[in-house]
Amino acid sequence: MANADVTPAAAALPLSSRRERKLAERELAWGNLVEAGLAWQPDPSRQAGECPAIALSSPCEWTAEHLKDAALHVLRVEAALRETGWTLGLVASHWVQFLGCRPVWISQTALRPRTGAAWPGRQGFQDEFLTPLLERSGYGSPAGRWLASVRRAAAWMKGRRGPEDPVEWIELVEKLKPRRRWSPWTNSVRPLEPSGPAAILAKEEARRRGARLIYEWRGRQPAAAPLRPWPGAAWVRFHEDEEEAAADYLEMRALHACALPLWNSSGDPMAACPRRAPADLLVAAGRGNVPQDGPGLERFTQVIRRMAATALVEYTGAGDRGGWDLFLDTISPAFRVVQVIETGAGRRVCLLERE
Repeated sequence: MANADVTPAAAALPLSSRRERKLAERELAWGNLVEAGLAWQPDPSRQAGECPAIALSSPCEWTAEHLKDAALHVLRVEAALRETGWTLGLVASHWVQFLGCRPVWISQTALRPRTGAAWPGRQGFQDEFLTPLLERSGYGSPAGRWLASVRRAAAWMKGRRGPEDPVEWIELVEKLKPRRRWSPWTNSVRPLEPSGPAAILAKEEARRRGARLIYEWRGRQPAAAPLRPWPGAAWVRFHEDEEEAAADYLEMRALHACALPLWNSSGDPMAACPRRAPADLLVAAGRGNVPQDGPGLERFTQVIRRMAATALVEYTGAGDRGGWDLFLDTISPAFRVVQVIETGAGRRVCLLERE
């Protein structure tokens, strides 16, 4: 027989029931977010490969366009939770990921019952979303239509005043304009070479291997157009140039494409996001995407070796025999050359498998 003074079993049961009820309520709130497309979780009723795959990214790989979309998404999640009496108790940038170019929230444990008017996740949102976005917005622009919103945001950050309604915050963030040194029009009319046979070979190889995750490497000054992604595979495109990444992101977002363009700011995507999964296939094709000098090519080889066990890399050095020998000598220690396909004008597409 239990002694209530020593083993409070009678009090423990209601406490356990309350915890279970809270967990059930949180599960319901989470399910509402998933159903609304605001949150993501794997579908246990579907086999692997049947549901869309999410490709992890790090905030250091986001352009200002990514960051603005992620900030707006956090506010929309908060607004949806408040309708059911819940809130985001914690806010962190790594809890926003992208399904294609669509941001999704991935942390169920961040949800808390709402007990007051204040938002417990406000400081996290300010530190990881609003402050970086303000820093990357055009403070020096003569256009004044967004200046009032910047001042309101600055006042909110200093704690003097600020809205408590997420809808007001959404209006504020939507008015912030990231700085750009380009325009969608100039990027769309810039002539780029077609990807040519390399695109066909990449698609055939991906289908032959049943690739579900594909990484595409883009150099700092690419002369060739990006490959066209196809449905059924998660596609991540790493740009060494931030402006190229931002323009590509806006285009892929408008097309609702399955590709996620990211800014390869560190030069090493696996180091930038340590939890990133290796790809089934990596593609680096077209002039300007694969380094031609010895040190650059060696660095490139070591980085892509950690990104995927299989790679399709195009040599674009034309008829330079010394350049081809240098390419093979640099690639060979890290990869086994399985196949070389001549694509014309001295260019070769190489199928590589990690040693």
